[in-house]
Amino acid sequence: MEQVHIKKWILGVLAGAQEDHASDLVLNKAADGAASIRYRTDGTWHDWAPASGIEWSQVLSELAGLAGIRDSPFPKEGMIYLVHSGVRLRWQIKLTSPDAEGVLRNLGSDMV
Repeated sequence: MEQVHIKKWILGVLAGAQEDHASDLVLNKAADGAASIRYRTDGTWHDWAPASGIEWSQVLSELAGLAGIRDSPFPKEGMIYLVHSGVRLRWQIKLTSPDAEGVLRNLGSDMV
């Protein structure tokens, strides 16, 4: 899949999770190499529809790029802070290794 489409997909996931008032988002490598997604709202974890056709390595690279930590060594920590489709996205991200899950915490859209 083209990098621009992956970026739009990831931004859509972040915006959707934030609009659903998710406090946490976990992206991981599924058994088939694609990205799997879980998010927590009000203490309950929910599974997102599988990301068919989107490889975990592409998702990992794009998440790191959005946080400005693509070239940093693992473990990586950063923040995704931008506006997408009218939603101010503020997510703290932690990536421990290329094969481990990516953990994002919603920092809220009202804070600057």
